[in-house]
Formats: sequence, structure tokens, C-alpha cells
Amino acid sequence: MNAKAGAQSACRHCGTFFTPGGRLTDFCCAGCQFVHRLINDSGLERFYALKGKRSLAPVKSLVFQNRDYTWLEEARAGAEAAAEEKGGRVSLDLDVQGIACVACVWLIENIFRRQAGGLRIDLNAHLGQLRVWWTPGKFDFQKFAAELQQFGYVLGPHSGDARRGAGSRDLVLRMGLCAAFALNAMAFTLPRYLGMRPEFELARLFQLITVLSATFCLLIGGSYFFRRAWEGIRRGRLHIDTPISLGILFAYGGSMAGWFLGVEELLYFDFIGIFIFLMLLGRWLQQIAVEKNRHRVLAGDTRPNRVRCYKSAEAREGEGEMVEVERLGRGDLIGIKAGQVVPVRGELRSGDAELSMEWINGEPEARHWRRGGMIPAGAINIGRGELRLRAEERYEESLLAKLMAPAEGAAFRNLKLETVLRIYLAIVLGLGLVGGMVWFLAAGDPAKGLQVAISVLVVSCPCALGIAIPLADEMAVIVLRKSGLFVRNWDLWARLAKVRRIIFDKTGTLTLEVPELINAEVLDALGSKEKDALRFLVRDSLHPFSRSIREALAAETDAPSWSSVTMEPEEIPGSGVRAKDADGVCWTLGKAPGREASRRCADGSTVDCVLQRDGEVLAAFRFREALRPGAPEEIERLGRRGYEVCILSGDREEKVRALGRDLGLSPDNCFGRHDPEEKAAWVRAREPGKTLYIGDGANDSLAFGEALCSGTPAVESAVLQGKSDFYFLGRGVRALRELLEIAERRKRTVARVFGFSVSYNVLAVGLCLAGWMNPLWAAVLMPVSSLVSLALVSLSLGRT
Repeated sequence: MNAKAGAQSACRHCGTFFTPGGRLTDFCCAGCQFVHRLINDSGLERFYALKGKRSLAPVKSLVFQNRDYTWLEEARAGAEAAAEEKGGRVSLDLDVQGIACVACVWLIENIFRRQAGGLRIDLNAHLGQLRVWWTPGKFDFQKFAAELQQFGYVLGPHSGDARRGAGSRDLVLRMGLCAAFALNAMAFTLPRYLGMRPEFELARLFQLITVLSATFCLLIGGSYFFRRAWEGIRRGRLHIDTPISLGILFAYGGSMAGWFLGVEELLYFDFIGIFIFLMLLGRWLQQIAVEKNRHRVLAGDTRPNRVRCYKSAEAREGEGEMVEVERLGRGDLIGIKAGQVVPVRGELRSGDAELSMEWINGEPEARHWRRGGMIPAGAINIGRGELRLRAEERYEESLLAKLMAPAEGAAFRNLKLETVLRIYLAIVLGLGLVGGMVWFLAAGDPAKGLQVAISVLVVSCPCALGIAIPLADEMAVIVLRKSGLFVRNWDLWARLAKVRRIIFDKTGTLTLEVPELINAEVLDALGSKEKDALRFLVRDSLHPFSRSIREALAAETDAPSWSSVTMEPEEIPGSGVRAKDADGVCWTLGKAPGREASRRCADGSTVDCVLQRDGEVLAAFRFREALRPGAPEEIERLGRRGYEVCILSGDREEKVRALGRDLGLSPDNCFGRHDPEEKAAWVRAREPGKTLYIGDGANDSLAFGEALCSGTPAVESAVLQGKSDFYFLGRGVRALRELLEIAERRKRTVARVFGFSVSYNVLAVGLCLAGWMNPLWAAVLMPVSSLVSLALVSLSLGRT
């Protein structure tokens, strides 16, 4: 792939290719620009020398998010109490998002060294985890977490999943042991190949060692494939582990028969060891490819696990009892903190409030609610203070519970592969049986007939496919990782081949996550004090307009002089935010005054909000919903490749169709006003087995469960992490087309390897049926065929 085609440039921080535009010319997003400046200002520029040409995840808005790290204080206190009780140093395990390479490890270690009271930190970049040791009472965990976030890394509670990374660790252990035993078997078989006679005094000992080595390989490595093959057969399915298991069993059974009968032509013990090792290596490559991508993001849960329950509306904030959401009942008075998701439908009992319906309809616009209004489950409190609601339903009845439910449905079956495997097994077993019988009847030699039958079953093992296909998966994943797309499920490739329709959500998927500030040049006209006041007003706000202004301010090259303004902003629901500085000056950011609000600009847009100082308008801001860079061209290319492209959104019908026009889509393919359940029903009614769904929010969760495959650009959404097959980063959607192109190249590569494997098997089985095959030839042909298969994969997918 030519990543530098057209006007593409590489981001100076993360290395992601993007289309320059607006105020960002060297960086793919304001977040990357902010972190790049911070790294250099902090004297940590060696980070880029260590990173080299590796690509990182774009920072995007992560550094500007207002995250609650109070849970860290509880975790710190718990760890210190446990250490005091048991003795020993205090430590805590945490998950970390954003760590990708040795440069990230170096940067985090340097940030940690600057923290007072920190003793030691260990990081595991592969699993996305760290362990911290500190001096009790002297280490500020919240300060450390906030500083890490400024550099693009987010701490989260330790997943507590003992099996995180267990799949690859289990395979590494099996591989290591099988490699040792395979080498043993080969070393003690070699003298026989070189002419050692059976009557040699150590021959029986050597043979016993090879038998034991092959047996240990069978028990340690073969059992991995036996278990998976048996589980598939129990479910009425065949996969690649079935012929692998049969090949191992036939080779071992025939070798044991040869050992007891004293027939050297049946001894394949060294073959068994090296074959099992190679198959485990292939499976490890496949596992590690997706496991690393799964651990790049936090496995967090953004729904409130607990909320504060109050006895009366007059109770002061913080006086209530913390209750699990599953225990909430109708009539309970609950508190919803800033940034928290409403777990159940409820009546607003506190004052007016600003909430976002992003989880429900995918649209981030703020909505104003008055006291007594009915707030739906899934709404997000984007105000600065706590809201109080009277619950009108139990959690299990709520929309949020449905959105958070794990994906259900039958596992994908590759029926084409199962058919090929049935035919393959029938042919191999038939040839082995017929060949053995013919030699037995023709030569009258039972040992020769058994040797022919066993050799057919042994040399026809799918060794080439068993290691070449996992390598193809690994190389495809690596190529896509450079483009900012991360595959999470290894069976995605077979499903992508069936896709004929691609459905996009609108906001955050085809458009950017936050509204684009059209007239960012108004910031240049503000003085340093005015900019600092504006920074304070938007710093902790969750309002979409505030988030956009915050990112635009981050693109400023001058560092903020925070000392020039010190104030505490106050949210005014429905109007904006205001604050007074030490001089008594009143600063406000909110709705424009009547005349300013009605003024229409030359491009047809109107003023959305203004910055005022004591009532004087200093800056008028205009926003628009901006398409992701290059989206029209990418949608056109998808159409030319034969895919039907649709938009399915919760937004208004006219906005969806207007966006469709900008993308060149027919109005018949643009659908609006669909809530989460209606989206799922729409997908379910229109060939879900041929559908790829791309969404970014909880409102897409149910549709994800209906589509054949799914992807998301929203790595921060814990709702979609466990349901998506892949996620992509950056501002554009180019990576999606590259995924489909790589999937097609992988398909052609696998077809070439399969063609070679068939040719090899025809030749090898022919030698077996002719009676010319022996264990030495099998030991030579198997690695040679594997090397040729690996070369085919490397030549096909190694070109980028």
C-alpha cells in the first residue's frame, strides 16, 4: 500500500498518515500536537528517537477529557492497609491505555521518576499493565494519573482477569517444552539416519529417548489441538485442528506400532516433535496478533456500577449511600455526578440540567431539561454539578442494561472451509486405507502395507497451511496496525469475504467526534488574558462546543499563563458557563445575545456561542458538523468496489440525507430517527449475514450484535470494545478501505498457499503410494514445504 499517496502526511507525534487541513498541518489531531509540544517542553524528546518509525495511536481528544480519578485514592488506601497488615512494600496493579512500544515504557518511567514518593514501576507493554511501588502517604496517585493523561496515557483499574494474555502465555509454555523435546527426538534419531545399526549397545536407549520425547510432545502440545478438535466435532463442526490432530495421532500410533514390531520404516517420532512445535508456533502467531490489539485499550466499563442514593431531596451532596445500580428500585432518589451516565429512567428532582443523548441517539448536542422532566436511561450529565433523579424503573428494565448486555448469537461458521476439510479428510483416509490394502495384498507384507498407509496419513498433514495461514494473519494485522486499524478477532477475515453491505452510523463515525470550530481565527484576536479566561471556562466542561474550543486552544503555540486568571466557573443550565476573576470581572461563555444570535454569516452559518467580559462580546464562535477527512472519496471507492453503503443514524432525517448528499449517496440509502432497538431491527431485516456495521456509540451496541462484523473508531467506548471485531484510529476512514483490500490480498495469498499445499500433497502421497517414502524423507519434506509456504506469504503480504 502506498500510504503517502496524494496529499497524505505523517503525523509528527504518532506517525499516522492524514490529510493536512485547517490549522493542523503537521499533526493528525490537536491532541497529538499538544503532546508533542509537552514532550519537547519537558525535555523528553528522546521519546521520538526511541519510537523511530513505529506508529502510535493518535491522541485525539484523550488529553482534554475530564476524567474522575477518585477511585485511585480508594485503591491506594486499600493497598496501603493491606501492606500494613501483611507487611512488605506497598504496590498496586493497574491497566494503562496507550502504551505501545519501548518508547512509551521509557516515557512513563521518566514521568514516574518525577513523582514524590514513587519507588519503582514495572510495565508490560504487551498486556497494557503496570505495577507501582511507593512510600505510604507520600505518593499522589491522582496527580500521577492526571500527568500521564496529559502525555496520552490513561490509567484504569486492574482488569482482575487472570486470563488476560493467558492464551499466548499458555502457547509459549507449550512451545518451549515441545521445542526441547523435539530437539531431543531429532538428536537421538540422527545417529540412525547416519547408519547406526540396531545392535549398537546404545541404540535401544536412543530409541527409548525418542519415544519418550515424542510422547511428551504429544501430551503437552498435541493435547492443545486434540481438545479443540474434539470440541468442534461435538458441535458438529470441522476446523483446521481436526486434520492436524489426526495427523499427530496416526503418526504417533504408527510409530508406536513400529517400535513394538521393530519396523524402522514406521518410526516417525522426530517428525511428531517438530510437527507439533511448528503447529504451536503458527497458532501462537495467530493469537499474539490479535491479543496485543485487544490490550491496547482499557477494558473499562463506562456505566455507573454504583450511584449515590439519598433519603431526601434536601440531603447535602455526598451524604447518601453508595448503591449498586442493580439494587435500584422505583422511587429511589439518586445522584448523578458530572460526566456520569444515568442508569435508569427518572424524574429530574434538582434544578435545570444539561444532558447529552449521545448514548441513545449518537448525537452529542446538549439538551436542556427543566425540573420535573423525565430523563431517559443512557443520558449523560454534561453539567458541572450533581443531578438528582427519582428512579422510575429498575436497572434490568432500562435501556442502558440492554445496551451494556454482552453480544449474543451463534459463533461464525466457515462452511466453505468445513466442506474442504471433509473432502480432504475423506481423500486422505481413503488413499491411506486403499494404498495400505493394495500393498498388503500385492506384496503379502503386512508391515509394508501398514508403512504405506501410515506414511500417507503422516506426510499429508496440513503443516504448510497450519503455519502459513497464521503467518498471513499476523502480517495482515501488522500492515493494518501501521494504518491505525487494529484487528481484535482472528476469524474476521473469513467473515469479511461475505460482506456486501457497509452501514455507517453518522456522528462520530462519518463525522468528527466533536463539532468543528469554523472560525478558529477569532482565537488569534484574543489577548493572553482573554485566552486564559476562555481556557478556564471550557477546561472541565463536557459540552460539545466547549470540547471543540478546548481542542482549538490546544493548537496554540504559546503556553497558557494560568496565573493571569484564577476563578471557579459556574454552570448555568440552558445558558452557558460564567465565572468572576480576582478583579471582579465577569466572564461568560454561552448563548449569543439576541442581535448576535440572529446575525447570519456569509457562509450561511449563525453564531452558536460567544465569549463575553462584563457583557461585552469578545469573540463569536461558529461550529459545524464536519466530515472526517477524505470521507467522500473513500465512500466512492467502496461503492466502486461493489459494496452497498448506507447511513443509519439516530439524528434527524434531513440532516442524515444532507450528509448523504455530501458523500454522494442516494437518499434511499440514508436513514434517520432510529433509536438503538430500531437500528438493530433494521440490520436484522436486511441480510445481516452480509453486513459490516461501523458505529461509535452505545446506541450502536444492539446493531453490532446483529451484523456479521463490526468496527468502531471509538476506542474510549467500553460498550463497544467487547463487541467490535476491529477498531481504527485517526481522523479519516481510509483504514476501513485498507482493511478490505488487505483482506482480499490475504484471501489470494491463502489460495496460493492452498494451491501449493495441494501440489505438495499430490507429490508426497504419490511417493508414499509408490512405497518410496520413509521417516527421513518425511522429516525433510515437511520443513521444506513449510518454508516454501512461508515464502509465498511473505512475498504476497510483505509488500506495503
